[in-house]
Amino acid sequence: MRLSHFFTYCRSLGGVQSILKRHRTSDAKRGHESNFLFAFEPNDFEEPEISGLGFDGSHSIRSMRSAFKHYSDQFADSLAVCHNMWGLQFLADLLPAKRRVGLLHSDWTGLQRHLETQSGLLDGVLCVSDALVDIASSCLPDLANENRIELIPYPIDATELMPERLPLAKRTVVIGWIGRMQSEQKRVERLPELAKEFETAGIDFRLELLGDGPRQNWLKQHLPQERTVFHGHKSGEEYQTVLRDWDFITSVSDYEGLPISMLEAFSTGVLPLCPSIGSGGDAYANKLGDEFVWEAFDFAQAAAKLKFLLAKPESVIGQARANARALTERHTEAEYFRVFDAFLQRIAKEKRVSIEHQIKRPFYFSDWLPFGLITRLWPSGCTRRHD
Repeated sequence: MRLSHFFTYCRSLGGVQSILKRHRTSDAKRGHESNFLFAFEPNDFEEPEISGLGFDGSHSIRSMRSAFKHYSDQFADSLAVCHNMWGLQFLADLLPAKRRVGLLHSDWTGLQRHLETQSGLLDGVLCVSDALVDIASSCLPDLANENRIELIPYPIDATELMPERLPLAKRTVVIGWIGRMQSEQKRVERLPELAKEFETAGIDFRLELLGDGPRQNWLKQHLPQERTVFHGHKSGEEYQTVLRDWDFITSVSDYEGLPISMLEAFSTGVLPLCPSIGSGGDAYANKLGDEFVWEAFDFAQAAAKLKFLLAKPESVIGQARANARALTERHTEAEYFRVFDAFLQRIAKEKRVSIEHQIKRPFYFSDWLPFGLITRLWPSGCTRRHD
């Protein structure tokens, strides 16, 4: 089967990029002929199957469409896999694929409106969490009614055995956070408030952060130095070594899809301490018990729930760790690709429901403006369709 993957970035660190890396190494082994096109990457890849369009904020939709036309042929006779469906509203007519499938990895402000503008442009959608399945189904009822929206389990590299930990009683509890240190989505400026409430509650804790980003220096100035460890970016065994020392993992994000980092932490027996933001992550945490989820963003409640957990018998904590690990059993690479391949094969055999021939794109003044400008000042201009 010929597959054409389309997304925004390839080289930045993130959950979608890690999934695309798995596709790049595994698609051919599973009998697929795949190519990859990235909107905001420069076209300097050594691999012939990977291309970049070099878009940036100065490009207009008109100039993006002009550049994209040069790559339209690589979508011919293929199944287009549109990760998070970026730009499909104004690029779909330039993807002459047999079918167009969306793979929804993320949640963000404005997701529902984004999905509603995809109506008629897709033949099916895979979602990485039950919460995203529900959102996609409500926004794209025609696909949902034909069973064309399906859950796909995010793959993780789990440890073979859950590490043994010393009892929590009379020792420092280690609370971890993973992500890009930025305000957008991750809202890391909330971490000092959370740490302050832990201190006020009298909890002996250490906060360990994995990742880097533009707010790192600010965090170093505002988090308690004696209680905070900055690990920077880690991968492979170094990453796993850090996770094995954690007791809990937390988040202060405005929104998430299903954080791969949380699943990876679960696989080592790390327990969640999650804000209730309607994400796949807090849905998993709720499966362990409501004591693992706190009202966003009531940091005093977060501290109270942590103190409640620390008072539990060690046998209860041990069982919770085992239950957290059990939640990740389906999240293997083999299962991810089994669901992915079966879904695409089914969609390829069923009738096409996406619009194949669109009308000529009308004149839109927003198509002539810099994309970086309209995303800030005229967001609806980014999602105008042909019809």
